[in-house]
Amino acid sequence: MMKRIFVLTTVYALALLTFTFVTTAGAHSSTRMALGTSSIGGTYYILGTGWANLMNKNVDGVEISSEATPGPITNMQSMKNGDMELGLVTTWLGGEGYRGIGWANGTKYENCLGVVPLYCSVLYIFAPKDSSINTIYDLQGKRIACGAPGSTSGDAVKALLSVLNIQPQSVAGLSSNGMCDALKDGTIDAAFGITGIPAAWLLDLETTKELKFISLTNEDFVKIFEKYPFWGRAEVPANTYKNQNYNWPVLSFWNMLVADKSVSENVIYSLTKATYDLHEDLVSIDPNAKSILFENIDKMTMPLHPGALKYYREKGVKVPEWLILK
Repeated sequence: MMKRIFVLTTVYALALLTFTFVTTAGAHSSTRMALGTSSIGGTYYILGTGWANLMNKNVDGVEISSEATPGPITNMQSMKNGDMELGLVTTWLGGEGYRGIGWANGTKYENCLGVVPLYCSVLYIFAPKDSSINTIYDLQGKRIACGAPGSTSGDAVKALLSVLNIQPQSVAGLSSNGMCDALKDGTIDAAFGITGIPAAWLLDLETTKELKFISLTNEDFVKIFEKYPFWGRAEVPANTYKNQNYNWPVLSFWNMLVADKSVSENVIYSLTKATYDLHEDLVSIDPNAKSILFENIDKMTMPLHPGALKYYREKGVKVPEWLILK
């Protein structure tokens, strides 16, 4: 009887040990990562959250959590601090951060490496239709809103107003939805927002508020590009929004997905591959994803992660020299 008890106990112990080993091994096989996006309601947040969910469902061994943040600068800082492994950034702020210039002020964010080009976002400047604001210079002494500090909108607007020597009365750092509410409530006179074309939150605002859209002149663009060569120019097609029956010239910024260099080559290879394989699914989440194409790889401004580079070379994509990590 004692012998039988001993045998059963031994078998149970071995089974428990085996279960513990398998469970522990399984837990360690999953790579957990945090993805920095933007404020809730922004394109980064919508596209980033959708992308993370798709990757979790379709890529074995990864678990990505999507985090709401002020935007690109915060995302890169969090990656450098080890709090995040992935982030969405503009090519402007990403390029400056990697090189340690501009906002980075000498601190190089060389741990952040490129993965996928995303889409082109533009800077919207808008005010109530019945407002006396007709040019950007009419914002002198006015109450305006833009993104929070650390967001592309927040930092671009500060830089833009400085270049054009415009001093508003006040600048509120708000989320996309927050600035729309402030404009409806009359607590601000105009707003700036950076996102793709079209902006879902701007279309929604138009259902309850008549708007006018503020354009920049050719002379304005020349002044701006002398100071900020990573910025670009684009046009919002006519009739994208109400009261906009003309092609609207705007500032533009490309966006990209970046990864910390500590993330393994195999993981980033798998994520890069899945991003292109699931392109149609991403477009259904956010139409801006239609620009996730091989041909847009030259829009990126920091070297590629080795895992991403491996995938592009495997697909025969011509990779510019400046995107190859030295």
